[in-house]
Amino acid sequence: MKAKLARLIKTTEPKQQIETPDDVEQAKWKALGGEILTFEKEWCVRLKEMYPLESMYHDFTYGEARRAVREATHPFFAVDVPTDRVLFMDTETTGLRGSGTSIFLIGFARIHEGHLEMVQYVLPHPAFETAFYYHFLNDIGDEVRFVTYNGKSFDWPQIKTRHTFVKSKVKELPAVGHVDLLHASRRLLKPTLESVSLKAVEAHFGHERVDDLPGFLAPMHYFQYVKEREPDILRPVIEHHHADCLSLVSLYTRLTHLVEGDGLMFGEERAHWLSDLGNEDAALKTYAQLDNPSKLAKMRQAMLLKRTGKIDEALPLFEQVGSIESLTELAKHAEHQTKDIDRAIIYTNRALELVEARRTVLKQTAFRAQRELQHRLARLERKRL
Repeated sequence: MKAKLARLIKTTEPKQQIETPDDVEQAKWKALGGEILTFEKEWCVRLKEMYPLESMYHDFTYGEARRAVREATHPFFAVDVPTDRVLFMDTETTGLRGSGTSIFLIGFARIHEGHLEMVQYVLPHPAFETAFYYHFLNDIGDEVRFVTYNGKSFDWPQIKTRHTFVKSKVKELPAVGHVDLLHASRRLLKPTLESVSLKAVEAHFGHERVDDLPGFLAPMHYFQYVKEREPDILRPVIEHHHADCLSLVSLYTRLTHLVEGDGLMFGEERAHWLSDLGNEDAALKTYAQLDNPSKLAKMRQAMLLKRTGKIDEALPLFEQVGSIESLTELAKHAEHQTKDIDRAIIYTNRALELVEARRTVLKQTAFRAQRELQHRLARLERKRL
């Protein structure tokens, strides 16, 4: 009887739940402030942090950044969605290219009416991409504008590539637009900096990173994390990525101020940019305000003046530049507009002299320019006869 009673008690006792490796790992992520997001049998981690708009990062408050997003009128920076649909986005990947490259960390800063929200998604295992993209795509909505640093060429194509492997179970990709700050930095800073990497641009503006994990080490940290299932291994990568996203907020604010502000800092590059965008009046106004324009600026200003029918203003600039291209423009004007063949010959000969002097540098370009100028000279000589 005692034995039967013991068996009955044993069978009615609650079974102890066995703690799995996933449970242990998830508990560690929760201790770090992470949320565990599940989808079917997969899971990923979401990290969130909120900052008041009065908080400052790299010289600008997030409130100033919000105003910059809302008020930007320059075609490169302007967005056509509400501010909280603008995501300052960055990723960390297991490599640079190739079908085997995957994203293991994706995140964005998003500015709301009263705060900035920083969100990061961590892929805890390469096989859990469905959960990873399911929650990321659900959170960002159906239409967004990304502010990135080389994201148009790298981050977004990587997301699209990986999405193809899980698209049967997750949302479609949103309608997107891009503000890629790499292109803006190249336009404004390339004449000044040897490198326009994000860290180099930060340092240029007085914010060199200290004790920051080099980006090329991120994949090694991830592979070690996957092997050991220890979230602390990823902390330096998460901090590096967090700084990248917040830096995009600050850099966007700074570059909009530089491009749209009244000051003449970067005025030459701004003028080139406006010209490339077809804003001819604004470009000419900016060129005219330059105190000490380079020959490139004078040449571009002269060509723009010519294109807008202000050739009389362009001719003195062509003379000042004195390049092969500007002398050729002067020769064409003398030949076709003023019908001064002798002067056209003078300009053509001067251009030919420059070609001869620079032949070792110009190489194939010089030969082509020389042939074109010799052809022009022969035609002018025949006209003179």
